[in-house]
Amino acid sequence: MAQDAGVDGFALNLGSDDWQPARLDDAYSTAQELGSDFKLCISFDMAVLPGSSASDADKIKQYITKYAKHPNQLLVDGKVFASTFSGEKSNFGHPTPQEGWNAEFKQPLEQAGTPVHFVPALFVAPEAISGEWSNAVDGLLTWNSAWPTELTSQSQNVAGVIGALAAPVLDQVKEAVGSMDADTQFIAAVKGASATRTYMAGVSPFFYTHYGPDTFNKNWLYVSDDHLYTSRWSTLIANRDKVDMVEIITWNDYGESSYIGDIGKDQPKSNAWVDGFDHTALIPLTKYYTTAFKTGQFPAIEKDSVVLTARPHTKAAQATADGVGKPLNWELVQDRLWADVLLSGPATVTLSTADGKSQSWDVPAAGPGRFSIPLTVGGFISATVVRDGKTVLACKPEGYTFTDKPEMYNFNSFVAGCVAE
Repeated sequence: MAQDAGVDGFALNLGSDDWQPARLDDAYSTAQELGSDFKLCISFDMAVLPGSSASDADKIKQYITKYAKHPNQLLVDGKVFASTFSGEKSNFGHPTPQEGWNAEFKQPLEQAGTPVHFVPALFVAPEAISGEWSNAVDGLLTWNSAWPTELTSQSQNVAGVIGALAAPVLDQVKEAVGSMDADTQFIAAVKGASATRTYMAGVSPFFYTHYGPDTFNKNWLYVSDDHLYTSRWSTLIANRDKVDMVEIITWNDYGESSYIGDIGKDQPKSNAWVDGFDHTALIPLTKYYTTAFKTGQFPAIEKDSVVLTARPHTKAAQATADGVGKPLNWELVQDRLWADVLLSGPATVTLSTADGKSQSWDVPAAGPGRFSIPLTVGGFISATVVRDGKTVLACKPEGYTFTDKPEMYNFNSFVAGCVAE
């Protein structure tokens, strides 16, 4: 499925759970058994892995050495590609983290004949990448570039405000969604140090997590409206001369609702907001945009298709049986149906959310299109594509309802797709 989406490899998140090393083995073995060129690399989750002593670095190096010669290991310039989530505080027993990563990770591997191309996701300022971190890394993944994380209810002065967003706030949201603002300074910092360094951008369809204090104590969302996923892809394609690699965040992080792959049976206590919310309709859409990013040209569209995205309840709703509470930033959500359409030629696109609640657009040429209308409580979601007086695509997914009386809060997105025959 990942290759069907134009994905060239997986970054395998490795944390501290005792079951994870075996899953690494499984991933590398499966990739080899498939006989494909699908690549793998390890992303060390330094938010949970220890990093206070040299022995902690030894454990990380062992994983690099173990898979370095594997045929599916991702290499850059002959070096083992390695990444992280966080790590800006891991000093491995040295005075600074920069010294620790260099002295206990990069240099020993280089001396042992297993050099690494180290592109971590560090949460530091741009000037730190071109300054104190310049000798410790070979690039940077800007994890938070995938979402407009700077948009919060506090920053937009809408905390606790119920109702539609005012025009100035909507303008701020539209400007931020999919933009390069989170990338520009980091690109300059990475490339300013050396043109051979790797800048990796993030792209993600959604972010919503709803854990209470009794579990992971994470309850917030990032703005994912205004066609975040395809808008971000379009921006990265327009700036592909500046971006070396893109990481889709994520394939299967159910707890944060950012998954585009199948829903697995083993979830991190996220069933309440994940079950029934399949996102795999994003796979064909992802293929369209990954192809354009890699080649510089959008592929020809042979069949009309549509992807519909909507949340299950009004943002102002008060859940009747939710012990966690509304997530931070809920005020920035819009109660709208979002539709991404790929058209093989000129057509009329119509969206509907109830009988008598619809809007149509005449699209003059083939290509991608983005459309949206308000959701209707008790209604449905549907899209039609009409060409030359004939309906070539009708999409009305089953299993979706939009309510103002939910039992539990759920700001995850229902995603459904249809392709013309």
